[in-house]
Amino acid sequence: MEEKIMVNKVRIEIAGSRYVIATPEGEERVLSLGREIDAQVRQLMDGNDRVSLNDALVLCCLNYANAYKKSEESADNMRTQLTDYLEDATLARIELDETKRENERLKRRLEMLGGSEDGQTKL
Repeated sequence: MEEKIMVNKVRIEIAGSRYVIATPEGEERVLSLGREIDAQVRQLMDGNDRVSLNDALVLCCLNYANAYKKSEESADNMRTQLTDYLEDATLARIELDETKRENERLKRRLEMLGGSEDGQTKL
């Protein structure tokens, strides 16, 4: 059975232009993103009279692409660190198990040689 994905149609406005976005995301999230982009575009245009709407949109895209790449690199770095930590934990667990086995082997050997459990040698 095919799962049906709910699609919302959300109207946003960026620098006076209206857009209808079809998305599975919630309406408030899309509206929030639209407001954020609108504010950035307006700020770029207000800061320099020679920046066109198209220029401001391209600059916004570049800013978002840069932020996205940085977050991807950060996530990759965290995944690598987690993998390293898991490998270290696995090695520590193996060493612990080996130490426990060696401890048990030495206890049995001590018992065979006449030692008692309290560490005293019988005379």
